[in-house]
Amino acid sequence: MGHVVLGVALPGYSFFVLGRRLLGWLCVGGWLLAAVVFIVALGFPAGGLAYGVLISLHSSSVVFLEGVWLAETGFRARLAIGFLTLLAVWGLMYEPIVNHAERHWFMPLQIGSRVLVIHCGIPPQSIRRGDRLAYQIAGDIWAGGHGNATYLRSGLGVDPVLALPRDRVRFTHEAVFVNDKALPRAAHMPMEGDFVMPEKVWFIWPSLDITGHGNVAESQIAATLQGAGMIAQRQIIGRPFQHWFGRRQKP
Repeated sequence: MGHVVLGVALPGYSFFVLGRRLLGWLCVGGWLLAAVVFIVALGFPAGGLAYGVLISLHSSSVVFLEGVWLAETGFRARLAIGFLTLLAVWGLMYEPIVNHAERHWFMPLQIGSRVLVIHCGIPPQSIRRGDRLAYQIAGDIWAGGHGNATYLRSGLGVDPVLALPRDRVRFTHEAVFVNDKALPRAAHMPMEGDFVMPEKVWFIWPSLDITGHGNVAESQIAATLQGAGMIAQRQIIGRPFQHWFGRRQKP
């Protein structure tokens, strides 16, 4: 029974148990190489291809073990069982592992034409002003009415943290002040106004696309972006790694 469990859990193990050592070493070597490519090229086509190779090699090892019991089974039945094995290996083993990694360790994000690998599951108290924060705005935002409205498209963004919970933010014509420290203004920022950040909310200035419909005042665009820039804890994805296996992740 132990060999069966290990044969299902470990890619290539079945080949060794059943005396096909060369196939076993080829399977293990191919699997390890694909694992390295998958991690290094995370988020790129090569990484997606390597992920498919991981699942295929692991499934082939399990199917080889199943062949011991399916020797007398017809070709079509064996083909169907092989396909179901592939789905089972993906759905019961690889997909849960990838989902767990994306929630707690790392995940790739497509931001415009860039791919950034994000450090997920970071403690909120570790976020500092100036950190680049990956966040999600889950729903499209419409503001205004009567034909004059702003539209901010939902999506993922990576932008610097301007203010932390309980910081005071003040806008002027020359700069934006956070606790009286002047920072450069960004496009569409308000010309005046101030507020204190709520608990468990971080302030960024979104780089997402915003459009106006009708005769939209600049102040309305600024207000929409300001509201969207209040990032609650549930919207935080994580921080981009500065480097990912030698690849500098530029802002």
